[in-house]
Amino acid sequence: MNEHFKDANSWIKCAQYILDENPRVSAAMSAHAMIKSLDALFEEKFSRTPQRHDKATDFFKEVLSRNLIRGEESRFLHTIQNILQKKSSAEYHTSYYSKDDARQWIRNVENIMEMCGKYV
Repeated sequence: MNEHFKDANSWIKCAQYILDENPRVSAAMSAHAMIKSLDALFEEKFSRTPQRHDKATDFFKEVLSRNLIRGEESRFLHTIQNILQKKSSAEYHTSYYSKDDARQWIRNVENIMEMCGKYV
């Protein structure tokens, strides 16, 4: 298994573990799980990863435009953009995250991880 994907699995397990105690941290951890799973995909398809987290959206668009993954995976683009935009607010205490918010992030990230896993 790709090292990035192993890291993603560790991040998501930690996000699930800490959910009840600290939903904000859980959301941040799930964001990192998403980033690492996307890194696994990009490493597989491009032999490189983005230098900055916010560039993951551009890399994902590139994977789609080159038809390196199925076009239907574009359904994840909005979620990826949304999580990347809000990641800093989860990390730096600038927004409130409820347990429901964190659970939704975890579910979304698990779906993205499953999609990435099909190609890694």
